[in-house]
Amino acid sequence: MPRHLMVTGLALIACSFTIGAEDAPPCRPHLVHCNIGDAYSGTFHQVSVLEYAGGKVTRDLTAHVTLGKVRCEGTLASTDPSVPAGAIKGEGLLIVEWGVGTDDDPGMPWYRIAASCPGVDGSTPVGADASDMDTYKQPRRSGFALLKGSQEEQHPDADPNNGVTGSIRMEWSLSRDGK
Repeated sequence: MPRHLMVTGLALIACSFTIGAEDAPPCRPHLVHCNIGDAYSGTFHQVSVLEYAGGKVTRDLTAHVTLGKVRCEGTLASTDPSVPAGAIKGEGLLIVEWGVGTDDDPGMPWYRIAASCPGVDGSTPVGADASDMDTYKQPRRSGFALLKGSQEEQHPDADPNNGVTGSIRMEWSLSRDGK
């Protein structure tokens, strides 16, 4: 059981307590002010499709997470000769952060998961902003033991008025015990 020191007024009190899986894990200032990603294991998967007059680009990417360490694997397929296709693999970055207050509900607890992976054949370094895959603020309806969800949205580069269509589908499951 971890021992912690607590300061109350002028008294210094030694106490012992455990942090449960439903409580917020300890954070560290890595990539964001308070990153709790080191406490999680699981997967974050994204399929991104963008179609336009020049072709179709599909990225299928999985971030395998073990206690905050990320191993990326996936592919980028393209019918556009100007977009390099190939394997995506290597170490990545992970952000897991939490807070209270969304645009729709100022009292809603939320979490956010973001991951960044290298480019095709390692051609692009991992971005420090860890924004290749981003859940944005998701409602946190229970504690911190399991962060699981999915979403599908229009690709940010889609522009139906100009014949550009696309979608992004994400699924994630990160748990504190790795199950």
